[in-house]
Amino acid sequence: MASRAADPLVSVIIPAYNAEAFIDETLQSVLTQTHDELEVIVVDDGSTDATSARVRTHGDRVRYIHQMNAGVGAARNRGLDAATGDYVAFLDADDLWRPEKLEVQLEVAARNPNSGLIACDGRRFLSGGGPVPGHLLSRWVVERLAERGGGQLAGRFYRESLRSNPIASPSQMLIPRPVTRDVGPMLTGRHTAEDWDYTLRIALRYPITMHEDSLVLYRMHDQSRSGRPDRRHFVWAAWDLDLLTRHEALCPPEERGFVRRARRDTVRAFAYEAYCHGRRRDPRGAWRFLWWLLRQAPAEPRVAGALLASWIPEKAVEQMLAVVRRLRATFRPARRASP
Repeated sequence: MASRAADPLVSVIIPAYNAEAFIDETLQSVLTQTHDELEVIVVDDGSTDATSARVRTHGDRVRYIHQMNAGVGAARNRGLDAATGDYVAFLDADDLWRPEKLEVQLEVAARNPNSGLIACDGRRFLSGGGPVPGHLLSRWVVERLAERGGGQLAGRFYRESLRSNPIASPSQMLIPRPVTRDVGPMLTGRHTAEDWDYTLRIALRYPITMHEDSLVLYRMHDQSRSGRPDRRHFVWAAWDLDLLTRHEALCPPEERGFVRRARRDTVRAFAYEAYCHGRRRDPRGAWRFLWWLLRQAPAEPRVAGALLASWIPEKAVEQMLAVVRRLRATFRPARRASP
């Protein structure tokens, strides 16, 4: 990829829907960046509250675009169409950036000029509350960063990214503008993992770079598109399975077997998670989800097993598992002693 000027222009794209409670703080976190070559674009996705009025108080420092409600993917695409910068940085209307976010990421991008995506780390926090433990980079990324040292991880990571989305939020991304043109627009379905899909499409074509700097604050609240925190895994399951089905057709032929195995493993993981959720919190919600999951993967016996087990008293399930373990131990072939 071509080299860029030392002080590149960054197009910051903020999709917003009924974001009056958060948009001022979000914009303030952008307008106080230590890198000041910015083009800030807010795409109002048909808000019915005072989002428009709040954005307009920032004057000509922010470009405001209104569209009929079409979903977050369509709003980001509208921003991409309007962007003129050397780089694109997405920011959700309820998230925040540390002041040095763009400056640090541009330095990482300069050290990795062939990368199609730069992604930083960050932290979650409860709206009106305190921080939530954990990272925004996926566990596999955090573990590799710790193993390798140096603060960044760069390379071809399509398979790893398919197994586990490396990035929790588009707010972590910095993307060279030519890459967004090459990859094309985001998905526009209202119930899709369009950000993970976008990461995967970039990872198919380019190396990606992830770095350990914690530069994003990801706000958790009940009004987010994913819904209540305790039910988000059910929402994400539907999005994830749809995405994996899509990529089985989209990926190169040599990757299709891997994608099918990833989908199978994802189904199994969600079945177990739903079973545990039903035992701990919400049996009816777990049953409904497991019925839905069984329709998506009727040939997967672990889903049927989880659904059946969810109807049986937990003590009985534990007794049956103990019997199975004893039988396995009884009939397992004895290991030969080493000569």
